[in-house]
Amino acid sequence: MTSAETDGYESRSRLALVRAFIGYLVLPNAVFLIVGGFGYMSRPLVNLDYLLLGAVAGLMWPPAAISVYALLVAVDAFVSLAPVFRFGLDNAVVAFPFVFQLGWGATLFALICATGVAAVAVAGMKVSGERRGSWRPSLLLGALLVFGLDGLNGTSGLFGADRARVGFNIATSAVYTAGRSAFKRTFGREKIMSVPSATEALRRIVGSGSGLESPEPTDIILVIVESLGHFKDSTEDSVVLAPLLSPQIRQKYAIRTGTVGTHGATTSGELRELCGIRADFRDVDQIDLRTCLPPTLRSQGFHTVAIHGYSGAFFDRYKWYPKLGFERVLFAEDLVRAGATGFCGATFQGLRDVAVGRVLAREVLAVPRVRERRFVYWLTLSSHLPADASCATGSTLSCGDGNGRRRFVDVCTLMQVQRLVAQSVAEIATHPGLPLTRFILVGDHPPPFFSRSIRSLFAENDVPFVELMPRPRRSARVRAH
Repeated sequence: MTSAETDGYESRSRLALVRAFIGYLVLPNAVFLIVGGFGYMSRPLVNLDYLLLGAVAGLMWPPAAISVYALLVAVDAFVSLAPVFRFGLDNAVVAFPFVFQLGWGATLFALICATGVAAVAVAGMKVSGERRGSWRPSLLLGALLVFGLDGLNGTSGLFGADRARVGFNIATSAVYTAGRSAFKRTFGREKIMSVPSATEALRRIVGSGSGLESPEPTDIILVIVESLGHFKDSTEDSVVLAPLLSPQIRQKYAIRTGTVGTHGATTSGELRELCGIRADFRDVDQIDLRTCLPPTLRSQGFHTVAIHGYSGAFFDRYKWYPKLGFERVLFAEDLVRAGATGFCGATFQGLRDVAVGRVLAREVLAVPRVRERRFVYWLTLSSHLPADASCATGSTLSCGDGNGRRRFVDVCTLMQVQRLVAQSVAEIATHPGLPLTRFILVGDHPPPFFSRSIRSLFAENDVPFVELMPRPRRSARVRAH
């Protein structure tokens, strides 16, 4: 082979490699990146499934390769766009035929989506210039490289990490995500049982029908803070919760603090506080709702609202929040449509807690013409690990003091984010226009730090809580002498 022929062969090989990466890496991920610009969509930068297909597509019958490509795009769309349409991954395929019974608009939309999926698959295969009878190890190496970068960034679900180096999720596998979701729905359920909770005293009062210890109507705000752990050095708890322990708060509220035992992940923490039980979201249909705060309060005339700065499709909260008795539910997609802005987070990018806190403030301070009692529940998000330092912007907590804060920047970032939540709640609690309101703020579970040194700073199975009980307001009447 002459030098010119060698150069030509190498040039064609480089061009083929570039085309393959465009077809299996750039094109499909760019489509979702563009779609994400038009609405709320939480999706990592790269879906590795396309690169893995590209590595072996040359060994497949071309129509089969295109079909698999289209299937990967469809799964990617279901996983990525579920936050927009609140469509559960487990029933999306089963429910799809019913779209054609919903009228021409829905049918046309479904056909457009199907056409788009097919077009991306055909274009991707065409651009890649797929060669029959060969496989592409370079694409497999590319997938491994991106996977490794995701792990180093701290956003891989397979490797523990305490902090994200880049404030967004680099890579995922939509097929793995969907499969894991289906597996979790099917296996691993535990027996439902009653457990202590921070809301235990409140539920006892509400359940007895004895009122809320005040002659005036009293609202209730429950805040569950993501990864709010109980420090073994309990003075650090008071640093995070300082805005709720201030003299201004003590003038208006009696304060109760303590810790409560935990089990499981966030949804278990939610059901612990909402219903006083050990369970998770898969058990909602088996729960005796008479133990839960939302339906009990609704029966006593409360308007019940739930707010969360992430997708309602995640863990199917859009389904089971109403089942628990919430009349209104506001998730990230709803809040964005209502004008909320400001996103942060690494693995789970959603609205910043401070932005959601402003929504909570509007919700509780906008007193309706006919006074009604309200129960508002807020599940925070920004302190989800791995920690994203941008979520802590504006926090007043200093990293210079305290053993854990001084030694570990990840601990300080977490505390700063959680201090912002406490500050948001304190600002609401001291607002002069606030009706009498009872507040409970509690952690869902200890922070799942990967580092043993950091984990040793926290109690293994306890989270702190603070409860603010409004003091009776003094009468404005002037007594006659």
